[in-house]
Amino acid sequence: MLGPPKPAHRILVVDDDVDIRHINAEVLAHSGYHVDAAEDGAAAWDTLQRNRYDLLVTDNDMPKVSGVELLHKLHAAHIALPVILATGTLPMADFIQYPWLQPAALLIKPYSFHELLGTVRNVLRASVLAAVLLACLPAAIHAQAQLQAPTGLRIVAASGAVQANAAAFPAPGNGAVYAQVASPASPLQPGSPDILDQPTAMTVSSVGKCECSEDGVTFTNLAKGRILKQGATVRTGDDARTDLFFRRMGTTIRLQAGSELRIEKMTLTIKDGLPVVNTLLDLRKGRIFTVVRSSVAGSTLEIKNAAGRSVVEGSGIGRYIITADGTHVAAQGSAIPLKLVREDGITIIAAGQQFDPKAGKPFAASPPLWVKDMIELDELQALTEEPVPAVPSPKP
Repeated sequence: MLGPPKPAHRILVVDDDVDIRHINAEVLAHSGYHVDAAEDGAAAWDTLQRNRYDLLVTDNDMPKVSGVELLHKLHAAHIALPVILATGTLPMADFIQYPWLQPAALLIKPYSFHELLGTVRNVLRASVLAAVLLACLPAAIHAQAQLQAPTGLRIVAASGAVQANAAAFPAPGNGAVYAQVASPASPLQPGSPDILDQPTAMTVSSVGKCECSEDGVTFTNLAKGRILKQGATVRTGDDARTDLFFRRMGTTIRLQAGSELRIEKMTLTIKDGLPVVNTLLDLRKGRIFTVVRSSVAGSTLEIKNAAGRSVVEGSGIGRYIITADGTHVAAQGSAIPLKLVREDGITIIAAGQQFDPKAGKPFAASPPLWVKDMIELDELQALTEEPVPAVPSPKP
């Protein structure tokens, strides 16, 4: 039996240009969102005190209160609201001086309807997942997170001149927007304006005896809310399990009882304004359930085991079961195939297939053998999709 329909996301659109304000509001409303509009930053701040929103889309250069000043007010009032800053020029000096003010995304004017809607969808999807996970954390972790620069910064740029290998998109009232083809990712440099907080993993749940070590020698209790960095090792005892969320990849991994996993590498680069993460894990013992919800095509997840390296790359949803001895299962509904890199070549494991190292090739997964595991995978995926009840934003 179907439950009641989910309420539409509430969005506040702010721009002192009446035409842009009306067009943006109409486009979003036509796409199914509940939209309110404010004529400048001062009116927007007054509206934010009286209503709760899921997203703020605001211009920067406005009279009375600018978009950056709105970010200052939200931060000072401890209002956790994702913001898309739409502007003709990047206020990088403000972001360098106050890195915690960086919005969830930047839209560079002029932009197209497709860019606006795509950015809104990506930011709302990321904010729902982050809210679910933050609800699981202790208040101290939540408070600490408020001081960090928001994740998922996306820059959508426009160019006044046609570049080589560029595609044109219509932009109402502004001619066309030109988007260049993908460029190679470059490592982040300390002090760079594009610097973002580095990728980490977060303990979402811990049941039974679960332990963690930063050096691989000394193990301590793994509690819910613990932040894990590159080099950390996690292990579970008998009748124990733990869920780890790799926030940059949008990946949740469940270590089953008697498992051990080392986070070998987590690197962050910027490609076309998007954060791209490459994660390498070493599954030393036991087995893991993995649910990937990646929105960045260039990001990769690699898991080492006895069979070689299993690689997940691309955007979409993937659901996998991987064991330390080399068994791999790609569950039904996986949009991203599992690529197994072995000494004798590469094997692609498609949705609904299983790979056994003894057979040396993929074959149809046996439903009777995996039905319990598939149910648990569904539960793990639901953990990343369940919305959090609305909480009114506090007044300053």
